[in-house]
Amino acid sequence: MELTEYGRIFRRRWLLILVATICGVMAAVVVTGLATPRFDAQAALFIRADSESSSSFENSQFVLQRVKSYPDLVDSPQVLTPVLQELKSSETLAELRERVSATNPAETVYVEVTASAGTAEEAATLANLVAANLRDVIRQLEGGDTVRNAAVEAFVTEPAVAPESVAAPNGVLNLAIGLLVGLAAGLVGALMLGGARRRVQGSADMPRSSDTPLIGSVDTGGPRRGAAVSAETELQYRGLLTALLLRRSGQLPRLLLLTVVGPHDDAHHTFGHEFASFIGDSGARTCIIDSTQAAPSGRTGSSTEDTEPGFSEVLLGEAALHDVVSVIEDRALCRIPIGSSVDRITRSQASRQSASLLKELSDDFDVTVVTTSSTSHPLKTSTVAPVCEAVLVLVSYGTPVRRLEDALRELQAVGVEPVGVVLLRGPRRSGRRAPGSGQVKVRASDRG
Repeated sequence: MELTEYGRIFRRRWLLILVATICGVMAAVVVTGLATPRFDAQAALFIRADSESSSSFENSQFVLQRVKSYPDLVDSPQVLTPVLQELKSSETLAELRERVSATNPAETVYVEVTASAGTAEEAATLANLVAANLRDVIRQLEGGDTVRNAAVEAFVTEPAVAPESVAAPNGVLNLAIGLLVGLAAGLVGALMLGGARRRVQGSADMPRSSDTPLIGSVDTGGPRRGAAVSAETELQYRGLLTALLLRRSGQLPRLLLLTVVGPHDDAHHTFGHEFASFIGDSGARTCIIDSTQAAPSGRTGSSTEDTEPGFSEVLLGEAALHDVVSVIEDRALCRIPIGSSVDRITRSQASRQSASLLKELSDDFDVTVVTTSSTSHPLKTSTVAPVCEAVLVLVSYGTPVRRLEDALRELQAVGVEPVGVVLLRGPRRSGRRAPGSGQVKVRASDRG
């Protein structure tokens, strides 16, 4: 996926991204508001060795070695039990251990005691009590119970003071995390909805891997059983025909392929029949073959039973081409049914003979419209497209873009570049034919 495609998805899903980001920030605010505040206070002890039989350097090295073990003493009962007694607290030693800690900064003779509590004053009081008891325990362990008799002396050089701000929760950090998590969730959601489930809804959804444009959009609602199209739909057909002519220097193609993307339905047949009829109304003698399904009743109510002979019987040599052509609209539009012998025709037989039959039809009609799909039989897109002068790709509104991409790649594989994509929408309003509609004058391709 290209960068421009990511940008398009993010622009279309901007509301999702915004909502997810706001939700992330709101969640951070809620978590921060509900969290119990914690204050940290810190006291520092200075450790010194005093021995008349050793040099100052030896004393300092001795202290550096010994001071590394002192932080572990902060969790001992000898240090914490007097604290609990002094505070008259109902806490257990295990609970108090969770609130105190000690460290020895590297290459120093300091021990830093940190205590946590729900208020700033409680944190400072606890840190000072723990530091004082740790000092006494160190003195006792290192040579005596008084300063004079101790080989190692400890002093509280920096008593703890009440902190001015909470240590946790960190509101700024939580908001930043909530913002990033919400934004990330929104972007991922946009990519999932815009990429995996992206559907054709307009020109912005045309695959970037192909230069094939969207040249028209027509409202379809399935077969209307004789009802006329609305004036709005007539204008859509007129615009589509105009776009086709502009891309072909004003000439209609003798063989026009309408290839269906995805499962074919009544909307595709309706479009093929009405577009062919519109071309016929413009003055070009037109014939239509729909290989995607047996054609339902047209606007004139002509018979289309599956048992009537058609193109499949011509392929089998059981009927002549001119015998299966039926006029359905005042000789302006003719139809060739697909016939009832489709299952008897092999794929190879259809691919060998269909091209010559279609060329024969192009000699008899100004325009021959053929509707196929990648799986239709006996006429399918990959075999018919190379012999047609123009190809239109029919895609229904909401079709996954992936299917359209596959259809365009199939045409590229056989060396065919479609004229454009036609988006079929539905349903539409029925109505009378617009005044003057169907009178677009075009010139058919010059006969060879």
